[in-house]
Amino acid sequence: MENVVEHLSKDCLLPLLRERVEELSSVEAVLSKRLSRAPTGVLNVSPHRGGFQYFRVTAKTGRKGEYIPEEKMSLASAIAQRDYDAKMLAEIQRLRAALEKCVVKYDVSIAENLYAQLHPARRSLVTPLVYPNEDFVAHWSAVKYAGRDFDADGPVLMTARGERVRSKSEIIIADALFRRGIPYRYEFPHELFAGAHETGAMRGAGGPAGGARAGRRGAGGTHAELRVRGCKRIVVYPDFTCLNVRTHQEFVWEHFGMIDVPEYCQNMASKMELYLQNGFCMGKNFVMTTETHDRPLNSMMVEKMLEQLM
Repeated sequence: MENVVEHLSKDCLLPLLRERVEELSSVEAVLSKRLSRAPTGVLNVSPHRGGFQYFRVTAKTGRKGEYIPEEKMSLASAIAQRDYDAKMLAEIQRLRAALEKCVVKYDVSIAENLYAQLHPARRSLVTPLVYPNEDFVAHWSAVKYAGRDFDADGPVLMTARGERVRSKSEIIIADALFRRGIPYRYEFPHELFAGAHETGAMRGAGGPAGGARAGRRGAGGTHAELRVRGCKRIVVYPDFTCLNVRTHQEFVWEHFGMIDVPEYCQNMASKMELYLQNGFCMGKNFVMTTETHDRPLNSMMVEKMLEQLM
């Protein structure tokens, strides 16, 4: 069969719906308060010598209304704003009521529960469209891959999870992820394309396996370059590939530890451009930290970043 959906992304709509309801309720309160203080009367607008004249109609003025001179144009603005606010208030109330009904009826857990409730004998035979968190993380974490080799004479720096990394700053990041229960892969290979804006980006799949196909390690560097159909395919090894358990989405975390070195900055700029060409967007599926010799990585900054991300 063709065009079969093999995996659905994690349903995160309900929190967004609730946030939207709260936002609409807040705006509704502001508009209601503003309308209670708005001037009365109806605003009439008449063409006049290539422009417009404004009149305020009340019970005392008759149908034509009282002319509003230039120096009192703020009154015309206030009445026009009131009319706009009243229409917006009606629309916001309609939208909020519709969303509140949706929030009550919308159950994002149905797909996950359907798989979880299957008999174990059947579950082992089924590939679900939506994995429960526990199963998704287990599949994602079980992926085998080959990272970069360590230099034989390099320092042995170990994380709380018991894996070797290349710097003390990476220990800070890895341990912060580990403490928060955020699954991650250290130096997992991602296959990118140079000039991906022309050739089309190829990144990791959204399923539990995740990540792009691993390529062979480049000589003496952090990536390998291969020529495929006239395009340059590059395998990069970001410091951390992390999993947001709530959304089932991966994000890459790069730490740039020597940005006070000009040559290092040039390489960083090139790498950032490559990521952008391949669909990695800052704050969405890509985050970065930096440091210099005089300003090392701050562990508190790492914690604050994770609070905002997760």
